[in-house]
Amino acid sequence: MGITMNMQIRPIEDLASFVRDLGSECTTLNMGDNFLLAGSKIGRITLWDTDTGQEKWTTDVEGPISDLGVDQRIYLTASAELHAIDKENGTIEWSVDIGGSSDMIEINEEKIFVTSSLYEIEVQDYTETTFLIFDKSGTLITTINFEEKPWFMGKQNHKIILGIGRPRCGILTVDGEYDISHSRTDGDSPVNMGIKTNNGFLLGHSNGSITEIIDSGRKSIQCGNDSITAMNSAGFSWQVGDKNGNIFSSDGWRKKLGNRINSIVEAKHHIWVSVTSEKNTVYLLDKKDGDIKHQFSHNNKIQLMELVDDNLAISDEEGKIMFFDMKTLDKRIKTVVEVSKDLERRNLLKKRLRALRE
Repeated sequence: MGITMNMQIRPIEDLASFVRDLGSECTTLNMGDNFLLAGSKIGRITLWDTDTGQEKWTTDVEGPISDLGVDQRIYLTASAELHAIDKENGTIEWSVDIGGSSDMIEINEEKIFVTSSLYEIEVQDYTETTFLIFDKSGTLITTINFEEKPWFMGKQNHKIILGIGRPRCGILTVDGEYDISHSRTDGDSPVNMGIKTNNGFLLGHSNGSITEIIDSGRKSIQCGNDSITAMNSAGFSWQVGDKNGNIFSSDGWRKKLGNRINSIVEAKHHIWVSVTSEKNTVYLLDKKDGDIKHQFSHNNKIQLMELVDDNLAISDEEGKIMFFDMKTLDKRIKTVVEVSKDLERRNLLKKRLRALRE
C-alpha cells in the first residue's frame, strides 16, 4: 500500500493544478479542447481556460442545470428549459420551454434530443416522460410520450437508446423515423444509470446487475446485490461501484471501500474512486488487482469526476471544482506523500521527546 492507514491522509486539493468555486453544488462537468465547463444546482454555468485556470465567462439561467452537450455551441437543459449558449462568450442565443423537469440531453449533427419528466408529489414518483426532438435553431420537430423516467440516454448508429425505470424497466429505442420500441433486460430490474463505452453502452440496475450492450448483442452480469451508483469504462475493461461501497472490475477483482461509491475514472496509472464513508475519500487503485496505492481526503462529498485525455476535473456538493493535469500528477503525488511522511516522522519525534521529558 502506498500510504499506511494510520498515516495522515492529505487533502486531494493538494494535487490540483487549480481549484475554483462554482457557488453551489456542481451538477454537470464537461471538458474539451483547453476548456472546463461546469453547471450548478442554482443555474450558474462557468467556463475556464484549463491552460491558465482563468475564468472566461459565467452565465446564469434558472436552475438546476441537469445536463449539457457541446459542439459548435453549448446546449443545456435546466429547470424546464433548453438553452443554446455561445461557447466563446457565454451569451444565451435562444431558449425554449420543454415543460416538466428537464433531464438529459444528447446532440448529433442536426438534432438535439431532450427528455423531460413529470414528478407527482402525491405518489412521490415520476409519472410521465416526454422525449423531445429539436433542430439546432430550437424548433421542435416532434415529441414522444411514455410512462417511465429514463436514467440514461445515448446514441447508437441512427438510434437513441434510453435506459428506463419502472414500470416496464429495460430499454427504449427511438429509431430514425421516431418510432419507439421497448425491450426487456434480464431480471427486469430498473435501470438507474448508464455510460457510453468504446463499443456500446453499460447500464447499471438497482438490483446490482449491469447490462452490457455491444451492437445488437446484450449481456447481463450480476455484480453485487446493491444498487449501482458509479460506472466507468476505458478500453475494453469496466469498473462499477454500488451504494454499499463495493467496487467490481471486469478484470475479476472486487473491493469494499467505505459506504457508497460516488464516481470512478480510469487514468493512465490508477483507477480513481471517490467514496462516501465516515470521511470523504478519493482512492487511487492499482488497475490489475484494485489494491489501494494512495488515498486522499476531501471535506465534502465528491459528486463528479470527468477525465479527458490528460485532464481530470473533480467537483463536490458545495461547488468546489478541482482541475488536475495528469502529466505532472505523479510528481505531485510523490511530493505530497513525502510531505506526509515527513510530518509523520516529526510528530513521532515530538511524541518521543515529550515522553522522555515526562
